[in-house]
Amino acid sequence: MRTLWGAFAASALSTACGLGEAGDGSPATGDDAGATETGAAATGPGEGGSTASDGGGATREGGPSPGVDGGTAHGDGGPGTDAAPALPAIEFAPYFPTWTWGGGGYPYSSLVDLQQKASVNDVTIAFVLSGGGCVADQGIEQNLADVKAFLAAGGHVKVSFGGADGTYVESQCADAASFAKALEDFVDATGITDLDFDIEQDPVLTDAVNQLRGDALAMAQASRGIEVAFTLAANPDSGGSGGGLTAQGLSVVSHALASGVHVSHVNLMTMDYGDGFGGQPLAPVAIGSLTDANAQLVGLGLSTTEAWRTLGVTAMIGKNDDSEVFSLDDARTVAAFAIQNRLGLVSFWSIDRDQICPSGADYNTCSTVNTSNFQFSGIFQTVTTH
Repeated sequence: MRTLWGAFAASALSTACGLGEAGDGSPATGDDAGATETGAAATGPGEGGSTASDGGGATREGGPSPGVDGGTAHGDGGPGTDAAPALPAIEFAPYFPTWTWGGGGYPYSSLVDLQQKASVNDVTIAFVLSGGGCVADQGIEQNLADVKAFLAAGGHVKVSFGGADGTYVESQCADAASFAKALEDFVDATGITDLDFDIEQDPVLTDAVNQLRGDALAMAQASRGIEVAFTLAANPDSGGSGGGLTAQGLSVVSHALASGVHVSHVNLMTMDYGDGFGGQPLAPVAIGSLTDANAQLVGLGLSTTEAWRTLGVTAMIGKNDDSEVFSLDDARTVAAFAIQNRLGLVSFWSIDRDQICPSGADYNTCSTVNTSNFQFSGIFQTVTTH
């Protein structure tokens, strides 16, 4: 499959997005550059605990991006056979909050323990924030031994920068070169090159910051081969108004593309739609957001198939801090939709909440709907086998 957005003309992108003159739009690296980790790690407990709305762990403590990286096929059928080419793989990578390392009340004690108990081999570790100034915090390095053991057992990690709370690294950087240096230092320290940028806070969603971020990501992609994904808020398609990415989210994506960034996924946070969606199935709402986002990405130059391969979906499992409840049936419906349309990524917030509620616990530490541990994981993992 064709590599991603950097492949289409930046002039067309500039026109579609209302941007100024851009560069050539070509990706700084080849296909799947930097797809391997050399001793990855995850941020330390309690760092980056951000929420997509007011409240605790049931809210998104922290949020991939429009290049058509789109996964790889398991096989090509080979010459001289009648077998059809295998379908491209769908990635399943639930969020693993850094503060669950060393904490109590969770259904696992480490990445390795999670891998053994839930057969989860891909995770999104969240979140990385500023460590004071234009540098990434060092929380991931505190758990590097666990991450290395997870990788050695066949696991894969991506790390998410940002979130709904806390201080973003880029907000502390004077220019793109400084932010690029912070990202390079992070990669050098951890070995992790699969990076997600969960952009939720208004001060870092301005055109100026989006431009700085896009330029920095292009630099770091050229120097360290990082994979770049964005996790962004989603609007519902309701009342005759279109859903999908917000105008701010589209700006994040378009600035990155104009800077020449090769974007692997644009991941929609299909959650926090509001109390008006309480008491109803959320899968159709999420699917509406994804469908409208597909059209938005087609408008930026992708084919419909490429747009689906670029899109990711992240649900808030169970009870949110508003009236929304994402049920096990919703999970089954979204998983089936992902398989049917060959989405690039499926995730949820968060793996520590995928458990039966301990005595006295609430939606901050559990989904409130599980009847056994890792039920949502089991449902969503089906996307990797089709």
